[in-house]
Amino acid sequence: MSQAESGNSQRLRLVNYLKLIEDLWQKLYYVKWNPKSFAMLTRLAQDMVQNARERDDERLRNLVAQLEQHIKNCAVSGGIPSEPDRQRLTALIEAVRNILTASSGYNASDEPRTRPLLSPLPEIVLIAPDENPPLVAKLEDAGYRIRHIADLVEAEQRLRERVPGAIIVDVDFSGGPEPATALIAQLRAETDLRAPVLFLAERNDISARLEAVRAGGVAYFSKPFENDELLDVLRELLLPQTSQGYFRVLIVNDQPAEAWEMAGALEEKGIIPRVVIQPLQVLQDIHRFRPDLLLIDLDIKEVSGQELAQVITQHRDCDTLPIILLCLPADVPNYLSNLDVPGTSLLTKPAPISYLCWEIKQRLRRARAMRIKLGSLTDNDPISGLFNRRRYLTLLERAIETLGLSAQSQAVMFIVLDNLRSIRDSAGVAAADEVVGQAARRLRQVLNQDQQAARFSDAMFAALIPNLIGEPLLALARRIRDALETGFYQVGEQALLLRTSVGVALATDRSQDHLMLIQRADLACGLAREAKGERIVLQQTELKDKRDQEASSRARMLEQVREIVAHERLWLVFQPIASMRGDTNERYEVLLRLRGNDGQELVPGSVFGVVYNHELGQALDRWVIEHVLDMLRQRQRKTTVFIKILPVTLQDRTLSGWLRERLEQTGVEAQNLVFEVAESTAERSLRDMFGFLGGIKMLGCGFCLDRFGRGADSLSLLKNLGADYVKLDMYFVNGLAKDPKKQAQIKELTKNLETLGAATIVGGVEDVKAMPILWSLGVDLIQGFFLQHPYREMSYDFSGAAF
Repeated sequence: MSQAESGNSQRLRLVNYLKLIEDLWQKLYYVKWNPKSFAMLTRLAQDMVQNARERDDERLRNLVAQLEQHIKNCAVSGGIPSEPDRQRLTALIEAVRNILTASSGYNASDEPRTRPLLSPLPEIVLIAPDENPPLVAKLEDAGYRIRHIADLVEAEQRLRERVPGAIIVDVDFSGGPEPATALIAQLRAETDLRAPVLFLAERNDISARLEAVRAGGVAYFSKPFENDELLDVLRELLLPQTSQGYFRVLIVNDQPAEAWEMAGALEEKGIIPRVVIQPLQVLQDIHRFRPDLLLIDLDIKEVSGQELAQVITQHRDCDTLPIILLCLPADVPNYLSNLDVPGTSLLTKPAPISYLCWEIKQRLRRARAMRIKLGSLTDNDPISGLFNRRRYLTLLERAIETLGLSAQSQAVMFIVLDNLRSIRDSAGVAAADEVVGQAARRLRQVLNQDQQAARFSDAMFAALIPNLIGEPLLALARRIRDALETGFYQVGEQALLLRTSVGVALATDRSQDHLMLIQRADLACGLAREAKGERIVLQQTELKDKRDQEASSRARMLEQVREIVAHERLWLVFQPIASMRGDTNERYEVLLRLRGNDGQELVPGSVFGVVYNHELGQALDRWVIEHVLDMLRQRQRKTTVFIKILPVTLQDRTLSGWLRERLEQTGVEAQNLVFEVAESTAERSLRDMFGFLGGIKMLGCGFCLDRFGRGADSLSLLKNLGADYVKLDMYFVNGLAKDPKKQAQIKELTKNLETLGAATIVGGVEDVKAMPILWSLGVDLIQGFFLQHPYREMSYDFSGAAF
């Protein structure tokens, strides 16, 4: 076998392994989860690593090794991987596929994997009597090629020679609206003009609108109109020309003959269909195909069609997906009485194919228009047209999670419009908004398609810049500054100038938290505003100095903690946790206090922030547990003590054995100990959490999830961990009495927690005002200065303070 044939054979084996891994992963996630089948992924990844070693491609070998290690790590927990782990697994598969595709031209999957791709925007003909209509600039800023014609004779000649992507007609010529309307009607009759026509007019009455419709108009705007509204409508009308794979329909039908007949009819109408014969694979196919509409036959055998439709609408990726359901005429009364699936239509079969295609196209057009509007409202800033802060943070978090795969670095660039406030004060809010809009368009012209931009706050843009470091990154920052600062911003009769400052923070590995990256970019912006030169700061040298300082400070703190432990300069204090439901059982949270060399008490956060992932943290946790057990052994009354655990202790595989021995030696019942772990720590260390919980729960100890309710999916995490107690995050307590929204959130949380068998604890209660509110919201237990400040003795009178 030649060397070329051998290399091709190796590549095909890797492609096959990758497809097997991806197919199995999607079936596990979308069809049915099975831990034993997930173990098969590990074996497939191991085989792929062996085959990749024969390839002379170091990056491919490295990515395949990362894929194998990630699958192994996910398999350790025995449960479904967390959302970040799922994203990482999908990104690794995608990265390996991209390398195989780039090296061979082979496409590892023939399935469409993304939303429709947009081709270059077509030419727009604007027929308007004005010499320089403002709409021309708006359309050009949006990326359209504009041909403005102010004469109806010239317009007719142009449209007979060449059909544009769309036609916008301002009918208010000096001779009245009739000539312009008649021109369009004549051209549509004589030349079969297919381009969408949008009419602009002073009149807003129904007669004028009817004339426009008869002439062939598809949209009508009465003056004055919103340019952004016109652009949204134009974008929607041009989708058939600008989108590859414009409409996609997923047909779920276990009768192949019926399904393929429908698919063939839809293809003739320019709609891309896909047929699913096995209904249980529908979520997997929705993920791959990204359909615009589902067509489901309710008369399927493997599973109830009604239940399948309900499952689909309850899935977060499909809750806005339009669905058409087909049923036999005899079943209509039953479905009309019992079918409760939002956003669906019910048709009887066999439906005439022509009518079915017409209904599908109507639903598709309405659904896509609604998605565009909702997407714009949800993800975009209305003034600048850029992404909003929430969308930017989501993109940044995903980018950091996949760092090292598609991108080797990610930079957060903040661009502050330094004098926007003074423009608003002097020229007004409308003028300031216009400046922001113009500045955003200038920014978009500098950035390429891989560089995302957002309006992060009132006077700040943010850009996400992959794969640029050092001088090229600074050069881009200078181009952005120059684009925004050079030339006037024309607002009415005013000519305004902008002054900017640019701060940049760089991430080159996944260990960097996305919020810390934001903080560093914000700090760089502050330094840039104070600078006298070019007002651009890349926080790189400053970061190194800061890291050196932090490392030195950390080393000094660790040495101080060692001395404190060696000389026993540490003690415990206790704060009561009281029931609001008449339960007089004694509960305390234990808190560790330390005294430095100078005799002053150290701030606990400064200590735990250093030892949280160091072996000294493990030693401190064991010291606390041992002294709590000694105190409980001497105590006459039954008392439950809550003990906070540092992340490093979660990794201690010897903890459960050591704890069992100490419980036996002291005679303390395991149920008197409740271990607390913060929700954020549990999310980041799920594999360690499962090992830790397995050990303490086998002994009979309790578990409390601390600082709960602010995570990405707090309730799902709780379901996986199974806590006995949940202590709500302090966010919910601050300003509770005057915040109905927080009260509603707590009420909903307590209901869910009660269903899951977890008691609710609210800490930070400092005055009596919160008491009736917390009681009415269903809170079980409270803690805070209102009961008692932390005290060395467990001396609170629970019997006299039952609520």
